[in-house]
Amino acid sequence: MKKPAATSFVPDRTQENLLLFSVFFVAAPHLLNLGWAIVLYFSLMAAWRFASGYRPALLPGRLLLFLLTLSGAALVYVDYHRFYGREAGSSLFLVGLGLKLMEMRNRRDVYLVVYLAFFVALTQYLFSQSIALAVYTLAAVALLISVLIGLNAGPVLSLKTQFRMAASLVAQAMPIMVVLFIFFPRIAGPLWKLPDDPSSAKTGLSDIIEPGSVSRLALSREPAFRADFEGPLPLPAERYWRGPVFWHTDGRRWTLPPEQGRNTVQAPAFSGPAYRYTITLEPHQKRWVFALDLPKVFPENLAQTPEYLLLTPQNVGERRQYTISSYPNYRTGELSPAEREQGLQLPDRPSARMLRLVERWRQSSSDPKDIVNKALLHFREEPFVYTLNPPVIRDKPVDTFLFETRKGFCEHYATAFVYLMRVAGIPARVVTGYQGGQWNPVGKFLEVRQADAHAWAEVWLSEQGWTRVDPTAAVAPHRIEQGIDLDRQMADHEVSFSPVGRALADAAFDLHDWYDQARLIWASVDHAWNQRVLSYNPENQKRFWEALGIVDWRGLITWLTALLILCGVLVGLWLRPRRKPKAADPAMAAYHRFLKKMAKNGLVKRTGEGPRDFALRAASERPEAKEAIGAITTLFLRIRYGRQADPRDIDQLRRRVRALRV
Repeated sequence: MKKPAATSFVPDRTQENLLLFSVFFVAAPHLLNLGWAIVLYFSLMAAWRFASGYRPALLPGRLLLFLLTLSGAALVYVDYHRFYGREAGSSLFLVGLGLKLMEMRNRRDVYLVVYLAFFVALTQYLFSQSIALAVYTLAAVALLISVLIGLNAGPVLSLKTQFRMAASLVAQAMPIMVVLFIFFPRIAGPLWKLPDDPSSAKTGLSDIIEPGSVSRLALSREPAFRADFEGPLPLPAERYWRGPVFWHTDGRRWTLPPEQGRNTVQAPAFSGPAYRYTITLEPHQKRWVFALDLPKVFPENLAQTPEYLLLTPQNVGERRQYTISSYPNYRTGELSPAEREQGLQLPDRPSARMLRLVERWRQSSSDPKDIVNKALLHFREEPFVYTLNPPVIRDKPVDTFLFETRKGFCEHYATAFVYLMRVAGIPARVVTGYQGGQWNPVGKFLEVRQADAHAWAEVWLSEQGWTRVDPTAAVAPHRIEQGIDLDRQMADHEVSFSPVGRALADAAFDLHDWYDQARLIWASVDHAWNQRVLSYNPENQKRFWEALGIVDWRGLITWLTALLILCGVLVGLWLRPRRKPKAADPAMAAYHRFLKKMAKNGLVKRTGEGPRDFALRAASERPEAKEAIGAITTLFLRIRYGRQADPRDIDQLRRRVRALRV
């Protein structure tokens, strides 16, 4: 059987330009996601198609199109060395969209271009799920729908009418979309995760400590996590968010202990009030969950290491929420022989001047507490400087920092302090995480950014167990009490601190500073989006269903059916005919004038009666106007529902309606 030929397509310049603009609008966000060669290739294809609209001879033939296809595939492979995965797959879609523009010659090709553009819009969510992208994608979808409306209606519709109709269709679909989002069963994990997909981690703490490993985050505005507290906020000096703990050092870098063969967690003795909060953790491709010192109550799917660090079963590759209770007052258990050995490990024999310094402290008192205090006093009284730009130390970093440069960031002070304690025979280790956070008075949450990354020390004291000691507080107490001022740090590339009031829980909201106001409002909107939408995982969905009394599939289907019916009723009420219907296009306006003339002569179009049936009935009752009624109806149907309408038909329809006599 011979395959029917595709319907010929005579392009309208306005509609084709709208199509090209819509396609480019859809692809624009990939400028930030894909390689420049892929984006340039697509842009050249779109520009080529635009030029060929004015000179059709520029369209490539089959051989050239085949070569363009090979070159596009080669670009993807050269950039990513494969054809699957997030970047490579999205690049293939974008290249295919550009190639399809080049071979767009009939109506079917236009439909394929539009549908492929919908897929390209969907690939944006592989890179970001922000609220800004969601709004942008809705606008892109509305543009593509307006292209489909113009393609089927022809030139009788203005662009303004097309956009209005497309926006109306998107608005009608949104309630159904919301219902399906809330009630359709969620899938655990990202739907788009592919094997061997490259990591999409943002900047964050490292699994080693060396000079510069923490200070490189000091200029990053990226959020690490946000915390919503159910009660009062912890004081600034208590806002230590525990991360990985380091035991072993080679003299320059510190590394994490192996996962295997670890001791069991000794339950601490907690006292005093607890802080209960929900942390919204950003993806960082590690298993760490940062909690206030020291977490006691946490979700069952989290594990706790002997160092009291919370771990997820898998790397955090997507935004997650955890509800945790922490106690600032605690006492840990006894020190095991293996831990004591780890806590006193030194890579080599300390230098003579380091031994003399520690021996001087020990001569005045052998109490570990006194030695700790003398070490802090040493950092406070000697000319140490807290800076983002310490001098480069190539040999013996701890010794050189303590006695020569004396300039460093928190990792310099924490590692040097732990080294000194081990020389003094006091078990000690380095803890990294975050310290502080900015209170958002609009959204009522604490935002901790990568710039709040911090390192401190823990020493083991027989009366208290592992005890936090922060030598940075001895050198730069404002860092702990007030927090950092990231704007000034970025401008001066030097450590600076926030005004005292801004870091406190009761910080006043400066209504005169429009920049801060807008930033805090946007952060609140973004946090609400993360909590209500992006964090709506199977666990949160299950809790929501339970609150509605949904305990089985029967209840779920009942709720879903009822809400979909409600959405249908609301859309139906919105679209119900008005007393004086307004025409959506010139053809409908002319036809309404025709119906008004017929109604004045006793012929009223019945509800549910189509134009053709009404014409047959009217012609039988007014045989003298049969020819005019038939011509008007035929013209209206051709303009309204035909594949391609001639603009001259509109003028002819208007003339016939004006000339009608019944």
